[in-house]
Amino acid sequence: MRFEELLPGHNIDLERLTNDHISELESVALDERIWQNLPYNIKDKHSYDIFIKDRLQQNLSGQTVTYVVRNKSNKQVCGCTGFINIDPVNHQLEIGPTWLSPIVWGTKINIESKYLLLTFCFEKANIMRVEFRTRETNVRSQKAIEKIGGIKEGLLRCHRKNDDGTFRNTIVYSIIKPEWPTTKELLEALISK
Repeated sequence: MRFEELLPGHNIDLERLTNDHISELESVALDERIWQNLPYNIKDKHSYDIFIKDRLQQNLSGQTVTYVVRNKSNKQVCGCTGFINIDPVNHQLEIGPTWLSPIVWGTKINIESKYLLLTFCFEKANIMRVEFRTRETNVRSQKAIEKIGGIKEGLLRCHRKNDDGTFRNTIVYSIIKPEWPTTKELLEALISK
């Protein structure tokens, strides 16, 4: 499966993560609010360096595809999103992890990033099923996924281990190709508001 280097949008561009993005992303990533409901523990430059080097390595190996979200109005990087759990045999993948600066929470930036990723999946990459996962306690993420048309499939109990040794439950959502025309209309309406 071939992934694009750039997914251009109206308000944002999604750029494939490279070494050139590391310093720009660092200023965004060091906001601890981003990581409160994510499985990463980014709290200082050292933990950020480990995290971003891991992302770059996984991108090189083809395990993931990470895009940097760039706001076109001010040319600033405001986070990352992309694809994980890529399964070309079964024509499916997962969108994630998405992390954005709190400055853009509640704006159209997340909606447009999902629109660009889903358009690529369903219109260029012949993907049948796109999955989203979020921890059970991350209500903000659940609402965002539901707002863009994600269908809740179920709960994976004790699915991931937290840093403190406890386990978290994960909620699984999906959008499938037959739903795309309706979902696309929904997203286009949300973006144009």
